[in-house]
Amino acid sequence: MSEPNLPRIVIFGATGRLGLLLVKRFHEAGHSILSVGRKAETLAELPGAHVTMDLEDDLKGSSFIHPRDIVINTVHARFTRAIATLCPDSIERYIVIGSTRYLSQIPDPKADEVLAAARNLEKCDLPWILLHPTMIYGAAGENNVQRMSALIRRFHIIPLPDGGQALIQPIHVKDVAEAVVRAAHKPYLKRVVIHLGGPEAVPYHAFLRAIAGASGSWVKVPSLPIILLRIAARLTTLVPGIPTIKDAEVLRLQEDKTVDVNVMIDVLGVTPRSLKQGLAETFAKELL
Repeated sequence: MSEPNLPRIVIFGATGRLGLLLVKRFHEAGHSILSVGRKAETLAELPGAHVTMDLEDDLKGSSFIHPRDIVINTVHARFTRAIATLCPDSIERYIVIGSTRYLSQIPDPKADEVLAAARNLEKCDLPWILLHPTMIYGAAGENNVQRMSALIRRFHIIPLPDGGQALIQPIHVKDVAEAVVRAAHKPYLKRVVIHLGGPEAVPYHAFLRAIAGASGSWVKVPSLPIILLRIAARLTTLVPGIPTIKDAEVLRLQEDKTVDVNVMIDVLGVTPRSLKQGLAETFAKELL
């Protein structure tokens, strides 16, 4: 049963990996839920009410968001403005999931979309919170750790520029969900940007070795010039049974992907789990 005094939670992308976790968390906390997504059959299986819609369509006339609702965008930052147009000014909060990808120096349309979302929020009058997570892992079917695990199991040799010295700070999906829940329950937080990441940054070679160890495999990480890695990435489109690696992904392997998580810890009260713990939980689920 939902608690009548709690605000309703409207979750865009409710059938996605993060969205499903949030539906479960908020439902268990006693909130009524309105799930929004494109998959009517999957939406029907979720608790609470649901709306089937495609954010690529014309949204004029849509008015299912009410005053005091907490609206959460887990779909993609590029839909930030479209969802904002559906919100009355009197909503309780608008929480948007962005990405630290916007910090990359590599030209990237997806990073540009995150930057555009931030600019749109700054111009609107809604009480928004923008959460920028680093690489998210741990969700069923996610394409980060599982993809690297598949490459490790098949090849065991993963060459990286400079032997994988660039730093990475991945965050477990449950810690992202916890951050969203905490942000929703802090009414004084408005018009703020918060970075989400793991407790510490590790070199990419250590990240791969941690994945290999957690999945019961092994890996070596030799150094290879970036030009050769870019050629190898193009060849992944021709080899059946292995994940495709895009050129921009290879270029970003040279960048440190680190953030300051003190606001996440001190303001939201979320202490992220260690990489070791998060990977153990990730691969324990795969073995079930």
